[in-house]
Amino acid sequence: MAKRVNNEAIRALAERMYVEEGMTAKAIAEALDTTPQTIGRWKQGIQGGRDWDELRTEFLSAPNNVKKVLMDELTKLSKGHESTLDIKAIKECVLLIGTLSEKVSAQMVMTVFREFDTWVATQDPEIAISFLEWHKTFLLYKAQQEV
Repeated sequence: MAKRVNNEAIRALAERMYVEEGMTAKAIAEALDTTPQTIGRWKQGIQGGRDWDELRTEFLSAPNNVKKVLMDELTKLSKGHESTLDIKAIKECVLLIGTLSEKVSAQMVMTVFREFDTWVATQDPEIAISFLEWHKTFLLYKAQQEV
């Protein structure tokens, strides 16, 4: 194993492999030609970094990743396989998270505005058009608040 000059780039790659790709520390060590002990130290968050297990948990619980897991489950069900997830428990968690949120997301606002605009357009198209600029301005404001 050759000595590396810049371990930070390798450490960052190893972290991504563990957190986002779900690889084991042993597999990462083999793939990056480093020792399992080095990966173990990095994984623990040595030198001021965060623990990779915590980062993996955060990554997997992000809404876009939860959606991916649910879509994968739906694909399995559509092929006649048994469910591997407790969908009822997931639904309850999602509902609970929604009730804990103090603010409505920009995505939810956009969905409501779209439905409202469609309805107003059937009532009075000119008024519907006049709302569009205000809706756009408010959505930009909401999006900036979420950053």
